[in-house]
Amino acid sequence: MLLREWAAVKYPGVYLREQVRVGPTHESVVGVAINPVLESMLRNWNWYCDGLIALPDQVLIIEAKVHPDPGAVGQVLFYRQIAISTPELTPLLQLPWFPVVLWAEVDDGVAKFAQQMGCRVEVYTPPWIADYLQLVQFRHRRQGKAEASAEIEG
Repeated sequence: MLLREWAAVKYPGVYLREQVRVGPTHESVVGVAINPVLESMLRNWNWYCDGLIALPDQVLIIEAKVHPDPGAVGQVLFYRQIAISTPELTPLLQLPWFPVVLWAEVDDGVAKFAQQMGCRVEVYTPPWIADYLQLVQFRHRRQGKAEASAEIEG
């Protein structure tokens, strides 16, 4: 949802490809010729980037996380590296490719790291972020004694 909303706001009217399988097919079978149909089925095991946006002058390969994660930097750089060997993406190879990390939260240290590694950093905080933080990100956080007592008594 984060990726879709950001893309609609930042690049209205531009097609966002989601969960794009990238790289060559590394899976194989012994003693069987790989025909295009079988190769396509094996490609389901390939890595995938969260999003791909082809603009007239560039291609954005995107990894989206609500919480800024330095691991996302490595992911998007890896995806960009292997995407150039993806048969379906061959028509886009004449354009420059840019790795993008998209986060809903701000962390200056992780953002600086991402930029130093050559990634663009985008921050988009959607209106539903407070609900997400309560329901997902902080669901396992321990409550303070006063909060726990109030819940038990209430």
